[in-house]
Amino acid sequence: MNTTPLPDVRDRTVDPRAVVNAAMDAHAGNVSGGIRADYLAFYEGDRFVESMRYVRRYPQELPVLAELLPQVATPVTIIAGRHDHVVPLANAEFLHQRIPNRRLVVLDTGHFAWEESPVEYSTAILDAISSSS
Repeated sequence: MNTTPLPDVRDRTVDPRAVVNAAMDAHAGNVSGGIRADYLAFYEGDRFVESMRYVRRYPQELPVLAELLPQVATPVTIIAGRHDHVVPLANAEFLHQRIPNRRLVVLDTGHFAWEESPVEYSTAILDAISSSS
């Protein structure tokens, strides 16, 4: 389970831009300015606070999720970064152990796998689409 400290969701003084910039510096420092701007725009307003509230609920929701995952009938491709310090590989493995019709793709990346290895990431998606057709 992820143990990275999260900002207090009730603290409206937390600057989402500072947190997102720090996360990108720590986990995807080589992304272009345009990509960084897109991430920053996504978390404007209350979106950052809402996303943190969602993430903080994981520990309470995991037992419910664990019971529901074996019922998933749709083919699922789980893509994870081997060096992700935000959402650890154990989270992907949790899903992989419980979903019946699944495939786990582990990329040699951190948290921003789609930015760090776009070719490998898109290949995994295209493989998933073509194998389910």
